Amino acid sequence: MKAAGSIFGAMAALGAQALVGFAGVVMLGACATCESTVRQAVLPSLAATPIDDVVSDNSAHRLYLADDAGRGVDVVDISTPTPQYMRMIGVGHTPLGLAVAPDLHRLYAGLSTGAVAVIDTDSASPTYMQVIASIAAGTTTADLLDYSPARRQLLVSTSTDGRVVLVNALNNGIAAVYSVWVPIGQARFNDADGKVYVTVPSADAIYRIDPAAGVVTRKLVAKGCHPNGMAINPGRNLALVTCRGSVGLFDLKTGGNTVTRVVQGGDIVSYDSRSDRFAVASPHDAEDSAIGVFGGDGAFIGSVASTPNAHAAAFDSAHGLIYAAGATGLISLAPSECLPPPGWLKFLGGLSVFVTPLIAAALFLLWYARRAGRGTSKHKVQRSYHDLQQAHLAFELESMSAFEDSVLGPQVNPEA
Repeated sequence: MKAAGSIFGAMAALGAQALVGFAGVVMLGACATCESTVRQAVLPSLAATPIDDVVSDNSAHRLYLADDAGRGVDVVDISTPTPQYMRMIGVGHTPLGLAVAPDLHRLYAGLSTGAVAVIDTDSASPTYMQVIASIAAGTTTADLLDYSPARRQLLVSTSTDGRVVLVNALNNGIAAVYSVWVPIGQARFNDADGKVYVTVPSADAIYRIDPAAGVVTRKLVAKGCHPNGMAINPGRNLALVTCRGSVGLFDLKTGGNTVTRVVQGGDIVSYDSRSDRFAVASPHDAEDSAIGVFGGDGAFIGSVASTPNAHAAAFDSAHGLIYAAGATGLISLAPSECLPPPGWLKFLGGLSVFVTPLIAAALFLLWYARRAGRGTSKHKVQRSYHDLQQAHLAFELESMSAFEDSVLGPQVNPEA
């Protein structure tokens, strides 16, 4: 019973150590995810619908979704935390990228034809929620868009055309065309330095364009990244991009970059200055799709499961939510309620992953050594009856020989 108790005691100690390590990992994981804040909104008109882009107009409390199947833009009322589907705005072709100009009451939709549809979002206008103009931006596709309220200009990425088109939003005229000559991803304004940045997957780089000169002035390279989606935090001069299988953070001033695989690549990246957060949509298969949330400094905050239809996420600043396409319509999450774990918890949680196996191995070796020691001593003490007889006989013979020598004296060799 004593040996068995020692074994069970060692196993209990081993289990306790493993449980402590596991608890540390679980606690760290719970703090690094936002699943507890996820809400599903049942909107049948959006259920299982491929959504290429999502943007929000926080001044009007509207959410706009590029509806691939419906060849239109879906409009959702987000004036309360419970979204309500309103209508679809038909654009005649597949909408790809979206951008909102709240100061002009305009919504822009890049189309698969290369045109950009201009939609009136002024509720007091007779053409409210109607297409009022079309901009011929590209020859093949007008893909991802970006709008600058400070400049009142629209950027259009033409994807396979390899051109970034600058549009004057006041008159819908094309102000400039920046040719990159290879397929591009996302083009963004950076109000921090007044430059335009565009992702170029084939070059593993972000190109910086000087609007005044109209040429590429710098390439920020991250080998193996193949950047696609991008959003910029002008306050920190940082760009977060989706790579082929990871997420990259670029310092637009120094050109330095880091890559993390906490989110496995993705499509469109959004940034919200009010909450100082990035949102990364990572559509894959049904099990691996996710929405990742990063701080304004690029630090990972958490992620939630999403659907393959969610290619983008948008911020509802009024309610502190992030919206994306969901299986039943929309999903929302509250990143402010899921703060990143403190540094000491990250350290302990990470340390437990390495220390626990070492403790387990040491306890096993100690238990094995004690068991082997007990086995050896047991073998020495528990001798058979035959062994005892032989040992006793040898002892008797040695005693008799010693007695004969003492009586008769030592034997002499006759041939000596």
